[in-house]
This record gives sequence, C-alpha cells and structure tokens, in this order.
Amino acid sequence: MSPRVIRLDLRGSGDGATDEVAALLSDDSQHDLTSLLVVDEVAALGRHRLAYETLLASRYTDEVLCVVVGRTDADPPRIALPGSLTQAAGVLWVPDPCGIDWRLAAAAPAIRRDRGGGPEAGLTCLLDVLTLSDVFRETLRLIERIPGLVANPGIRLAWISDGRGDFLPALRAACMRILTSGTGRAPDFPASPAAPPADRPLRLRKGGPLASQVSQARAAVDEAAALGDELGEAMALISGTVPADTAMAAAGQSLGLLRDKLEELLIAAHATARLEAGHEEAIDRAGVILPQPDEFDAAGTRDSISAYVGSGLDACIPLPRLIDGLDRHQGKLMPRGSRALVPALREACPDALVRRLCNPEPMPGPQPWLPAVGALTAAMTALSPFGLASGVLMALLWTLLITLTVLREPGAQLIGHTGALCLNSAAAGAGGAVTALLVTDPLPQPVWPLLLVAAMAIAGWTVRESWRTRTMSWLAACDLDQAEKAIDELLSVAAAAAAEWAQAGARVETADAVARMNAALAHVAAVIGDHVDQPGGHLNGPGHRDRRAEHFLADLVRAAMAPRLRALEAGSTADHGAQASQKTVELFAEWEEHVTEHGTHDPPPFATEWVIEAATGSDEDLTELTEAASHDPHTSMWQLCLAQDLSLLDVGSEPPVVVRFAPQHCRTAMEGSLPAGITWVPSARHAGTLRLVPVRPGVAYQSWADELEPEQERRR
Repeated sequence: MSPRVIRLDLRGSGDGATDEVAALLSDDSQHDLTSLLVVDEVAALGRHRLAYETLLASRYTDEVLCVVVGRTDADPPRIALPGSLTQAAGVLWVPDPCGIDWRLAAAAPAIRRDRGGGPEAGLTCLLDVLTLSDVFRETLRLIERIPGLVANPGIRLAWISDGRGDFLPALRAACMRILTSGTGRAPDFPASPAAPPADRPLRLRKGGPLASQVSQARAAVDEAAALGDELGEAMALISGTVPADTAMAAAGQSLGLLRDKLEELLIAAHATARLEAGHEEAIDRAGVILPQPDEFDAAGTRDSISAYVGSGLDACIPLPRLIDGLDRHQGKLMPRGSRALVPALREACPDALVRRLCNPEPMPGPQPWLPAVGALTAAMTALSPFGLASGVLMALLWTLLITLTVLREPGAQLIGHTGALCLNSAAAGAGGAVTALLVTDPLPQPVWPLLLVAAMAIAGWTVRESWRTRTMSWLAACDLDQAEKAIDELLSVAAAAAAEWAQAGARVETADAVARMNAALAHVAAVIGDHVDQPGGHLNGPGHRDRRAEHFLADLVRAAMAPRLRALEAGSTADHGAQASQKTVELFAEWEEHVTEHGTHDPPPFATEWVIEAATGSDEDLTELTEAASHDPHTSMWQLCLAQDLSLLDVGSEPPVVVRFAPQHCRTAMEGSLPAGITWVPSARHAGTLRLVPVRPGVAYQSWADELEPEQERRR
C-alpha cells in the first residue's frame, strides 16, 4: 500500500517554522512521514533554512516535494533555495497561485483566468493532486531528472474550468436540471412503518353481541352440515324426519345477521383520522376489544423519507417529482376508515350465498337413467312362475320407491316431478309386461328365486344411490362449505378494521410528518429556483452540464433536509418550510464562499466527493476523464505563473515533462484510449495531466546562509 502524503504548510510561520517541523516530527499520531509535501513562500525560504535542515536530517522522510509560492523582488529575478532542500527534495515553483492559460511556446501569449474562483484556485488544485501518493512519487521522480530540480507546474484536470466565471452558469444549469420535470419516475417509497401487521387476530369480549352472533352463526352452519349429511343416509328415506332445509335457512339467516352487525359496526366506527369517543363507544358496544394503539415510529418514518429522497437524488429525479411522490404517499398514509372495508364484507359473504342458504334450490329430480333400471327389475321379476302379476307388482314397487325419494326431498313438490314419476312407472310396467308376454315358460326352480332376490336388491341399491347423489348435489348447490369460510373471512375483515382503528393515530402522525417534510422539500426547491435567475443575468437554456455541480447540489438538498428530518415529529409545515428555506440559503452562501476560497472542484463542507463508477459512468464522464489524462502538453494548460514569469521558463526542452493520471477503477474502460505511462490512482475523481516546465539556468540557486540576498550571495 502506498504511504500517505503528509502536507506541511510553512507559509505564514515566520521564525516559527523550525518549531512547526519539530512538532511534526514529534507527533506520535503521524506514523509514516516518508512522503512529505511542503508548501512555503519564496520570501521566507532563507529564514526557514534551519527548519529544512532539521526536517531532512531527521531520517523520518526520504521523499520531499516542496511547492514554493510567490515571486522574488530581485532584479534580475532569482530564487535562493536552501542548500539542504535542493540536495534532498524536488521543488515546484508557483509564482502565482491563480495562474494563466498558456500554450507551451516561447512566443505564445498568456490568457488571464477569471480570479473569481479564489486567489489560490490553481494552487489548491495542484496540492489536491499532489496528495495522491502515486502522482506525488511520479512527480518527484521526474523533477529529479530536471537540471536544477526546479520546475513550474501547469495542469489540466477533469471537470476543472476557469473557476468562478464558470461556477454560476454551472450552478444555474444544475439548478434547472434538478427542478425540471423530466421523464424520470420517482422511486418507490420504502415500506411504511405504519403498515398493517400481517397477523393481528380480532379479539371479541366473551358474551358480547358480536361474539354471541359468531357462535350462533358457527353453530347454525355446523347444524346444517350435520343434518345435510344425515339427509343422505338411507334412514332419512324411511323416517323422513330430517329438516335439512330448515337448518340451511337458519344458517343463512345467522350468517346474514353476522354480516349486517359487522357492517353496522364498521359504519358506526368509521373515522378518517383518530378515533373519537363516539367511535370507541360503538366498538365497545359491539363487544370488540380494541388492540393496543400503534405508536408513531419517528425513526422509521425519518429513515424511509431520507431513503426516498436520497434514492431520488441519486437517480437524478427532479425535485418536483419527488415532491409529488411525497404528496401521494401522504394520501396513502391517511386512514381509510373502517367504512372502506364494507365492500370486503360483501365480498366475503355475498348476498347470493345468503339467499342460497335461506331459500335453498329444490333438490334435483330423479335421474334420467332410473326408468331403465326400473324396466330391468320388473323384467327380472316377470320371469318367475307368477309371470305378468309379479312384473306388475315390481313395477308398482319401483314407482313407490321413486315417489318416496321425491316426497322426502326438502320442500318436496310432486307436481314438479310428475313426468319423471310417470316415466319410471311406465318403463317398469312395460318391462314386466313385455317380458311376461315373450317368455311364456317360467324359469326352473333354482333360477327364478335368485332373479327375484337380485331384482329386489338392484332396485333398493339403485334408489339408495340415486337419493344419496341427489342429496350431495343439493348440499353442494347450497354452498354450505362456502358458508363456513365466509364466517372466517368476515372475521378477517373485522380484524383488518380493528387494525385500522389501532393504527389511525400513528398513520395520521406519520402522514403529518410526511406533509411537513414535503413542505420543507418544496421550500428547498423554491430557493434553488431563485438561483436559476439571479440579478447577475439570466441563463437561457440548460447550459453546459457540470456533473460535479449537480452532485454537490444534490448533497446541498440532503444537507438542507437533514435538520428537518431530525425534527420531523413536531412543528408546523410553515415552520419546517421557513427553516428549510433559511438553511438552503445558508448552504448556498457557504458553497459560494467555499468556491471563492478553494475553487469549484473541491467539495463544499456539506458535500461528499463525486465518484464516477466505471460500470455506470456515462460516455460523457469517461470522455472527460480520457481527454484530461491524454491532454497534449503543447496546447493551452493552466500554468501557475503570470505572463511576466514566462521568460524565466525553459520552453525549449523536448519532449515536455508530464505526469498523466486517471482513476484505477476506470482502467479497463479507458486504457485503450490513453497514451503509455499513465499513473493509475485509487481516487475516483482525479484525472488529468501535470506539465512540468523547467526554469531557466540561474533562476534558482543554492544558498547555505540565512536571509541572503542574491547580490550578497554572488559577492561571496
């Protein structure tokens, strides 16, 4: 692992530089001082000679790069460097920390840069790059090959432009993008902390009205089911004392009454806010034990809103869409009221089910195939010695059996089955008569008695199975099984209503918290909107997209919302909105002040570094990274000097000395487009080219005396 670069700034230390060096060397928290980046002033180098000797003799560091800032007043300009420094360290001379734009050519003109980004914008960028250990070591290695070990740096960094002059348009463009209602879809809201529990059983007071009605309905359905099973037995044909239809009607009435009582309760206790005394009285009167009211989960609500806003900002969803999403979520959180569950009661126990139980359909009539069996049994009987008489007697018995099944039906009516009875009678009679006429000789003694017994058995078994089948069909048509399920489903709906009552308070508080945060976010958006049109001018169109500015702006929204989220459980929407506006204004002022002092590339205090992921980075992002790392050093770059300093630089050395660097995690995507010799760095936001232009011979020289002027040094 590369050692961390330690920065030591001796500017402004005066005669205390040696003490600062001693403090650094004695600091036990600084375990590794191998790579040291020192920043100093040209005018103070002589006074700091002892500090450098102390540092370089400490044996704690063997990689020292010194950035010397400022210009010399000597004429001609010369820089006196402490001898110990030139022997053990490389030196980057920065005459002007803001710099110029300049093409590497002796006759190339200098172009002033906008200094709105701060008086040390260029120096800030340079030091930021040199704190990357790999770039630090590569820069030091190349400087050691330069005669005199002194060079003036020029830089070309990804996403770094002219400073303050480009900051305002970039900021306005980012503001416009975050406020424009595009085609992006708001993220799904995380699960609400007030969501209904998966299983919260309904609790009924023993002996209460609802508990009694539930018991009555269950007993009635069980009784109807038992009598229905009994109706299908053979004894029911003989005794005829099974009132299955009456029991079925009683079950239907009890089930309907249970549904009606529950419906009355849901309507009486309906509330779209917190339950009031009248609602609680209706619930108690029905014999329902209210569950323990849910508590408002402020932490869960805070986390879900924070996750929603954060994921939306990460996905570049415009604020108006996020605000709409919060508004919709607030509406979903408000209690629906128990009356909204009345249709669910009707669905669990439809009117058609109650009607089928209260007014059962008639039992199906005798099956169409029964006449054939009647004819067969009569024919078998007619083969006895009694001939036609025995056949007619069997036909009469068959007709009586079929008639008995009709008479034993629930709600029996002979009129509806006259045709079936006549057909069975005629078929049996015809079977016996025809057989008696065709077979004149009776069967032998051992055979006809067996046929007679078989005919009787077939007739009895057939009638019994016909009755059982018709009974089962009738019970199925009554939907008695569905009635049993309906009771459970009705209670499930009532349990859902009880959960709704228990959650009402927490849901209202959660919805209120969402409303407060929605108001806060709307006020943040309003302040951002004020930055689209500022007194300094109007931005027509979205302008050039600055992804870094968009990232910082999203972090600004997070920072503005953070205090509101921490206090979401209290306060009015107006208070939260006003405080969010004030915080947003403060953050914008802090950002602009930070840009003035540190430039546009450095994250403001409220923001995080912008990271480009190789797998998800856009073509635009990778193009910017590639162009910065492969920049032609002969073309214009940000040179950290002034126009009058160009004559002190040796522009004739070829090829130019450059350090190219790019993010390691983008290597696969970028390597084929970059020249050889790239320094791959772990930082995800750094890419660019560092141009090292040597100073002319004689501009910098070694000095072993304290505070010696150039002329004094020459005389010595």
